[in-house]
Amino acid sequence: MMKKIFLALLFTIISSLFLYSEDTNWVIRIRDSQGNVKKLMTVQDCLSEISNLTVLRGAPNDAVNLLLTNEFQLWQFSSQIIEQELVYLKAVEEGYDKDEEVLKLISKERDNQLSQLYMQEKVSDDFAVVTDAEKRKFFNDNRAKIQASVGPNVTYEQIAMEIETTILQERMRNEYDKILESAKTNYNLKYSVTADPCITIEDKTVPLSEFNDMFNESLKQAGANIPAALRIQARDGMFKAFVAREVMMYEAKKSGFYDTPQAKSIENFLTRSAVTANYIDKTIRSSIPKPTEEEINLAYEKYGKMYNIDSLPYADAQKALATLVTESKTQQKYQILVTDLRYRHNIEKNLDLLLNKN
Repeated sequence: MMKKIFLALLFTIISSLFLYSEDTNWVIRIRDSQGNVKKLMTVQDCLSEISNLTVLRGAPNDAVNLLLTNEFQLWQFSSQIIEQELVYLKAVEEGYDKDEEVLKLISKERDNQLSQLYMQEKVSDDFAVVTDAEKRKFFNDNRAKIQASVGPNVTYEQIAMEIETTILQERMRNEYDKILESAKTNYNLKYSVTADPCITIEDKTVPLSEFNDMFNESLKQAGANIPAALRIQARDGMFKAFVAREVMMYEAKKSGFYDTPQAKSIENFLTRSAVTANYIDKTIRSSIPKPTEEEINLAYEKYGKMYNIDSLPYADAQKALATLVTESKTQQKYQILVTDLRYRHNIEKNLDLLLNKN
């Protein structure tokens, strides 16, 4: 309940702040060498950005409160925003925001995030709260199965976290069932994991290939041979979640949720992140030469034990070390780019407007 209230306040708090003149009502202002304003972020813009961090990165409310009351945390936050904005402006200037693959990625991630957020608004405030009593009851009711699976001496404390996850998963499956049953009546929903299209919601259809691609990618990431029976069970469970997400997406668009300030802010956040990542990948990471054997050996000496790379098979270890070398060089070049962009722009900050505004 508190998280929902906090997120709502982030978009309305501006009305309760002191009124500033148009010339000073900004927290971050970026101008080019000719004095043209390239980016201006108001208090409301920054609060929206903080809200995005909460929603998309799972930051707890305490972390957000700390950000708004701690000068150092606020300085780090503003520096991160400025760096990304500078690179984003550069990427747009060079046309990297027109990349078709990036546009598809942005659209897909927007739908994922907004459908999840919309669904969160539909469930009860205490949906994700699992009490100790509930977990202990689950343990006692399923003690024989748990002991057969984990071991005869397993204790409640050892698997309390796993029990909580199991309970939440069961709750979510129940929510999916409710969503699907309601949609059959409200939107003439039809779906089948073997038909094409696999989903029909009024005049919208979803091709079976879209689900199959997602499911096959999940199997690939699992990195293990899954028995046929378990594969079918996993497929059916994932398909139900897939259909529920499509229903929530459809309903969110139909209800106008996509046009709310919060949804637009999240879409802008995702756009900037995706375009910036694409620019870094195409202009920096792709220019890094293949790591040499000497560089890989040096990376092993520095990171082998830290990241447990020394426990991997040789081929996997070499690949992991090569990635570390490449990413280290990418970060170095990125910092050079950011330093140059900072030099070419006039950056002003008025962070006092944000302090103690929570």
